[in-house]
Amino acid sequence: MKHLIRRFARSMPSLFTLAALSIATYSYAQAPNILGEWRGTYNINIGGDRDIIFTLIEKDGVISGTFDDPAGGIEGVTIAEVSLEGQEVHFSLPRINGDYFGTIHRDLGVDGMPIRIDGDWSLAGEFVPITLYRTQ
Repeated sequence: MKHLIRRFARSMPSLFTLAALSIATYSYAQAPNILGEWRGTYNINIGGDRDIIFTLIEKDGVISGTFDDPAGGIEGVTIAEVSLEGQEVHFSLPRINGDYFGTIHRDLGVDGMPIRIDGDWSLAGEFVPITLYRTQ
């Protein structure tokens, strides 16, 4: 019996390592796919509702994209950084002093991908709540 206990005790570090790797792999595999076109609408009481569009692509394992605000005359602004940590996303657009901070909603479309991000659009320090919906 002592022999079995010693053998089990020696294998504990290996078991912990295996468990940690399994959890890390599962977490990585569960990262939400946010690629595609995301649209949201906001109203700042100037000219009615305005649409904003984030188009996200992946190239060489890096997510990037562009931003459009057609009513504001803004088209094709490069998103400098896209960060994704768990369900939290952040799009940084320093060229126009803009940021979007959001949480990916757990609802999924028929394709199994997220359909909604709830968050705040910040332009020049002013925050406006905007929900983005996947359109493509």
